[in-house]
Amino acid sequence: MRLRAAALALVVWGYFTATSAVQASIYDSNVIQYLQLHGGQRTAMNKIILESRTRRSRIFKKHGIDPNAKPNMWLLMRASSELKENSARERAAAKRILTPQQLRLYDAVVKQTRRRIMSSF
Repeated sequence: MRLRAAALALVVWGYFTATSAVQASIYDSNVIQYLQLHGGQRTAMNKIILESRTRRSRIFKKHGIDPNAKPNMWLLMRASSELKENSARERAAAKRILTPQQLRLYDAVVKQTRRRIMSSF
């Protein structure tokens, strides 16, 4: 009985301490939790955000930016054109899926994320 309890405790501990493949960082807006998405919108937005995060990870790696470290203004400035292009691509894809009201909320959440990053310098 004790062995089962210990095994169960180990499984539960492992479940809650496991790291996900894509960890959230200061650069993530987590817009999906703020938008009231319907049906296929959620799936489509998840795909768009995953693709955008993948592109952003490649850009960060190329420019030596650690997404889990405090933002470095100089490194971000070097990568700014690529990051802006990535953001514009994500917004264009989101615009095709979201309603005008949802898009305004999306823009507000992204703007809040940018402010959070800028205030961390």
